[in-house]
Amino acid sequence: MTIQFHRLRPKKETHAGMSRRMFLMTTTMAGITTGAMLGGRAFAASGVLTAAQQGTLLRMLQDIYPHPDLLQLSHYEAIAATVLKNAEADAEAAKALTDGLGKIEEQAQALFGTAYTDITDPDTREGLLRHFQNEGFFQTVRWTAYFGIYDNKDVWPLFGYEGSSVEHGGYIDRGFSDITFVPQGPSLEERMAAVQG
Repeated sequence: MTIQFHRLRPKKETHAGMSRRMFLMTTTMAGITTGAMLGGRAFAASGVLTAAQQGTLLRMLQDIYPHPDLLQLSHYEAIAATVLKNAEADAEAAKALTDGLGKIEEQAQALFGTAYTDITDPDTREGLLRHFQNEGFFQTVRWTAYFGIYDNKDVWPLFGYEGSSVEHGGYIDRGFSDITFVPQGPSLEERMAAVQG
């Protein structure tokens, strides 16, 4: 007979959102620091896009990475400011962005007879965006948003991600077991009853 001892861990707070493991799986490509990426320029202070196009860009960012219960509008505005800053520095990128946003608006008008931002159903907006998901402007916006959200240390606590554990002794006592896809094991009482026979 083999006796196994399992250390009981203190009960941790549950966090809304994804577990540490799921977060790490979705951020394996993260390596760019957000501080270098997010500019200080205000979102509305760009000469690249019209006000309507800025609204389309902001709604597009929210639809690509929807976290309505976790992220504030200001998080998405900071990402939009980064997209605009990058577009201002590159005329070709600016043209691709304006043309791409124009295509989204044209498709919304053609299919639904209304502006993209006026479509109320998020699934409908997502379906419309899927027409453009392989285009260069879309991927530029998508990856900027990806790093602006998931590689942003200010946002990590909102997802329940605690950050690096190396300086705290590693993941064994700090998040290693914060998984939700493995069933809960037997309690101490159940294990003791099995051993005692």
